[in-house]
Amino acid sequence: MGFYAGKRRGLMKTRPWNGRIITRGPGILVAALSLASAVVPPASALIPWQPQNPQIATPTPEPEPVYWDAVGQIMEEAFERSEVMEIASWLTDVFGPRNSKSSGYIAASEWVRQKLDDYGLSEARLEPFDFAAGWDNKYTSVHMTSPRYSPFIAYPAPWSAGTDGKIRAPVKHVNFEAFAIEADLDPYRGQLEDFIVLISPIQTVPTHFQFKPTSFTDKELDAMAAIPIPGPESEESREQRPHDERLSREQIYDFVFAEGALAVVRPDGSNGLGMVDAAVNGYSMERRMWEADAPAPITEVIIAAEHYNRMMRILEKDIPVEMELEIRVEFPADDPYDYNVIAEIPGTDLAHEIVIIGAHLQSEPVGTGAIDDGAGVAATMEAARILMAIGAQPRRTIRVGLWGGHEMGLYGNRSHVRQNFADPVTQEYKADYDNLSAYFNLDIGTGKVRGVSIMGSEVLRSILLEWIKPLRPLGMTHLFLNGMEHEAYEEVGLLGFYFDQDRKAIDDMNAHTNMDLYDRLVPEDLIQNAVVMATFAYHAAMRDEKLPRAVPRPW
Repeated sequence: MGFYAGKRRGLMKTRPWNGRIITRGPGILVAALSLASAVVPPASALIPWQPQNPQIATPTPEPEPVYWDAVGQIMEEAFERSEVMEIASWLTDVFGPRNSKSSGYIAASEWVRQKLDDYGLSEARLEPFDFAAGWDNKYTSVHMTSPRYSPFIAYPAPWSAGTDGKIRAPVKHVNFEAFAIEADLDPYRGQLEDFIVLISPIQTVPTHFQFKPTSFTDKELDAMAAIPIPGPESEESREQRPHDERLSREQIYDFVFAEGALAVVRPDGSNGLGMVDAAVNGYSMERRMWEADAPAPITEVIIAAEHYNRMMRILEKDIPVEMELEIRVEFPADDPYDYNVIAEIPGTDLAHEIVIIGAHLQSEPVGTGAIDDGAGVAATMEAARILMAIGAQPRRTIRVGLWGGHEMGLYGNRSHVRQNFADPVTQEYKADYDNLSAYFNLDIGTGKVRGVSIMGSEVLRSILLEWIKPLRPLGMTHLFLNGMEHEAYEEVGLLGFYFDQDRKAIDDMNAHTNMDLYDRLVPEDLIQNAVVMATFAYHAAMRDEKLPRAVPRPW
């Protein structure tokens, strides 16, 4: 999920509906909803159609097969002998967090590769992709030492520099939100040396936990699945607005450290109740601190809002505040590559064609990456284990892809697509472009799968309606006209499905935080996720034809 729920800063894409329904073939639009101009002839003009030659039969499409026996075996293996929570515990409790090239990620990727090999999958391997510098938090200690002692809930921002041993320094507040132009910085010139700088205003924090729904209601699912009819004024104006010339946040960071500040401290801006969202964003994302030519790192600490507010209120009383920080981090860069984990269930008569199931193995460097996306990895691995355990012999090869470098921009998954299928930069199609049927992705949390997008294609609807029949008793009941698509595949014209899951509000709150832990996982829902993934993979692998694509080739 790392890029998820608006989250995903480009990782998954929702295509706005344009009033057209794809009913035949990839990219062929043969019906358009235009209710305002529809003309209905009188009943007397409606003449039943009769074939001119009764010897010529009207072609009837073959019904989409449903492999009920195989799904029954999948369910029996999943519900009677599940290993999904044990897999999740290893990924989170033992190896988490799993940030890029960290010791946790390296250990997890090798364990996953070996596990897939033990299940009997073929060619279990680590697949390299370019990635210069990882980041590993080795030790963090953050305290207020004056006017009273207090330990704080805090984490270094990803790709933050460490401290040179233990530092103790006075605190000063500098509200970055008040800076618009260069002149606004002038009062702070010569005023920040050897200070720890608080950079945000005081935060509004909820006084109690607010209820979050654990599942979609049927009414909500029906509304999500409804076909919208846009009015003539529904599209927003595309006129360009004047560009805001305010100082960028990165320029302000650079100024503060040029003035000699020791560290900056901020709340995450979205949480209370002791939760800290320390996702890859802000300075590290804008400056792409993992790249070989990135600037020198800065020391940035993200702190629980309640602890931040306490210091702010003390400062407002003109009472000095002092903090003590000790942060030890590493930037693994000896190996110029990071790695995906890849393995395959070989196909039979259509072995050259491919179905991919996957999730991202890399996680944010706080918590243990349980919701985001240990849940998806565990369910994907369990789906592969189940298919091997029941002796499935898919016609197409089923590939398992567990991706690295995800939260910084889908590095691992995009690399796999560009190496094997198509490169949108060079606009080059690769050897297996026409061999990929679809990619199925789990990255929306730990809730039960409730539906999936048909990407505007009524042909896909007719197929997936059959596939979900045996899954309806498990709660997968809806198909959505449009929805999330995996951008690494969508940008080259391939099918990249996201499953829509329950618990979205709760999982959005916990993902990327220090509370993204094993205890947030829902065992029965992860079992259901594995059943859905295995069922979709098997059906996609057994069809006579690949799934029809929803859009034409992009170039």
